[in-house]
Amino acid sequence: MIVDLIIEFLKLFMNTYQFVEKPKSRNRFAIGDIHGCLNTFKKLLNTINYCNKDQLFLIGDYIDRGPESKNVLDFIIELNKNANVYPLIGNHEKTLLDLNNQEFRFLEFHLKKNQELNLLKGDKINIKYIKFIEKLPYYYELDNFFIVHAGINFNSNNPYEDYASMLEIRNMPYNLKLAKNKIIIIGHQPTNKEEIINKVNKKEKIIHLDNGVAYRKKHKIYDYKQMGNLVAFNLDTFELFFEENIDIPIIN
Repeated sequence: MIVDLIIEFLKLFMNTYQFVEKPKSRNRFAIGDIHGCLNTFKKLLNTINYCNKDQLFLIGDYIDRGPESKNVLDFIIELNKNANVYPLIGNHEKTLLDLNNQEFRFLEFHLKKNQELNLLKGDKINIKYIKFIEKLPYYYELDNFFIVHAGINFNSNNPYEDYASMLEIRNMPYNLKLAKNKIIIIGHQPTNKEEIINKVNKKEKIIHLDNGVAYRKKHKIYDYKQMGNLVAFNLDTFELFFEENIDIPIIN
């Protein structure tokens, strides 16, 4: 029993964080929340001329909202066989893990609502996807960047162990010392296209890459005319790439 607990603890520790060295001659891209939009994701990879020698950081939230959650996961699992692909866990993946351990009626309701019933195998999520999600780290540290789904809570006693905040925090503070003066790349919070561009142009310490790819109609909070793109960011040239959603039509 004690040995099993130690093993589980070590697995958890190993999966929470990874330092990634900068490649000598290839590009490094970070891509924001995909949300089940596979065709848009593939088109964006083509737009940035991605090749398997490039480093590709995926910020989480691969599922829900869009029509192709299962196929997005399958595609990323294949990409992940290349050592240069670095996917993170997002809050939507964590929700899926949590629901998989609850009564089937709750899981079924969630999957039906998000067009994801094909993730099931029997009355549970296909173990292929569970194993993949369970291995995803919460953040990556690079030479000049941290990459994390929602952010880092620098008001926490242990910011780099506050995994709940890494999945859910909004309006995060920035702490120059604790962040090692590095830029923090995040998704999670849908952000207007103009604001994303301004943050990158100013080289701000917190850069958002979630442009609300699935927001394709009027919304009570967000301006959908400033949303609806999947975003890629070149970490070395500071180039931004916006790919308009081709999986979900605009509803005026």
